[in-house]
Amino acid sequence: MVMQPKNYLYSVFFLVLLVALISLGLMFTKNPIGGIFRPMDILSDVRKDSAKENARNVEVFASPKDSLKIITNTRIDTSSISSINPVTSFSKVTNKPDSFVVSNEIGLVRFDDFSENKDGLNSFFEKLTNIKSLNRPVRIAYIGDSLIEGDILSGDLRRKFQENFGGCGVGMMPVTSNVNNFRKTVVHQFSAWETHNFSNYNKSKLSLGGVACTPNNNAWVYYQGVKKDFLDSCKRVSIIYSLPSADTRVFYKKNKGNSYYAALPKAERVGRINIDGKCGNIQISFPPLRDLDVYGVSLEDTTGIIVDNYSIRGFSGTGLKDLSSERLSLLNNLLNYDLIILEFGLNVEEAQRVDYRAYEAEMVKTVNFLKASFPSASFLLIGVPDRSYKNGGGNYETMPGVLAMIEHQKKISKESGIVFWNLYEAMGGKNSMPLFVNSNPPKAGKDYTHLTFEGGEYLGSLLYETFMYEKGVYDRRLSQALVK
Repeated sequence: MVMQPKNYLYSVFFLVLLVALISLGLMFTKNPIGGIFRPMDILSDVRKDSAKENARNVEVFASPKDSLKIITNTRIDTSSISSINPVTSFSKVTNKPDSFVVSNEIGLVRFDDFSENKDGLNSFFEKLTNIKSLNRPVRIAYIGDSLIEGDILSGDLRRKFQENFGGCGVGMMPVTSNVNNFRKTVVHQFSAWETHNFSNYNKSKLSLGGVACTPNNNAWVYYQGVKKDFLDSCKRVSIIYSLPSADTRVFYKKNKGNSYYAALPKAERVGRINIDGKCGNIQISFPPLRDLDVYGVSLEDTTGIIVDNYSIRGFSGTGLKDLSSERLSLLNNLLNYDLIILEFGLNVEEAQRVDYRAYEAEMVKTVNFLKASFPSASFLLIGVPDRSYKNGGGNYETMPGVLAMIEHQKKISKESGIVFWNLYEAMGGKNSMPLFVNSNPPKAGKDYTHLTFEGGEYLGSLLYETFMYEKGVYDRRLSQALVK
């Protein structure tokens, strides 16, 4: 009897159907799944307005063309900056959007100022008040872990500040990134770079973001603004780097125009060059020098507000004290940071752990180290968000480790004399994370730990409103002091 071959047609059909359904599911997912899978769009190749389409016409170049022109540093006309209209007080604080109402409503959560004279943010508020006469931007560094990865939360804080105080551009960008296709505030592409970080490089050779990139043959990086908020273009592109050996030059093409070159002078610790003029997109090519470390490229304005996102995945924050204080001080001389926001703790806390005294001691050292490196900056420590785990009944509830970590973070702020903001309370307190996860659209991922872009927008707006409320208090005290 001859055996008939099995017919696998139906099996193949159902396998293809299963893959298609999974792909469609990921396409309509707006937040990471389990902290592993990111949203995808299977139609992105045919969408006219997608980031991929915007960046498709990147022309890779590694050597100058015959039409190269020497860069001319022309100053920018700042008269077109929108008028500044900061909010200085609230007659009624209503900071909970109608679209997201939590059952344990608590309103605005104020800063806890642990500085000696309760003036931890006065220097920053003074800069905001006098922003028109500063002749430079007010600059903020937002340094954190994966909670702000992809410019989540920090991007919305930037948007609110630039909306009310002027400024444009996304600020400091790394040369390479593992979330460049996930980030919504800029189009970012790169090729032929070696990336160094805390795990594989001499920490004293790193800079504030904990990353340094060395160019290989034909190395290039491309940035393009996005058509939202104040991010479609910038007025200055700055390259931050270290080059101990000798001068070199980079080649760039701005706004898909002609090719130019710019000198990159020798810089033992930290150097900066500026490419001035309105810029919607730029591609920069670097020579393959083994001692050239590029710390970042800033897309910025010459006035208004700059907010730099420094997200370091899996980082506790304590490693910042291992950076070179001399390098950071020189960086501060170039960038003039007025406020440094620190957001860490997620990668240290555990569900049932309640003793974080060792972490507290190391973070106090870290904050004091940063204060010495950035003596003119104000400091704000943001506490960990609510985070859930499954209890014995199978329900999600706040980890005991979260509450313990927050108490230690308050002590860190008190011992180092800086300002603290309780993000956990701003979210709504105990068991608020499930409300974020189950809201529509979701404001947190199914890992019950990380925010979605919608959650970042919500909390970024709350953080900005808190800044403005506290600035209103500062303004009133200043007026009363002047009257006396």
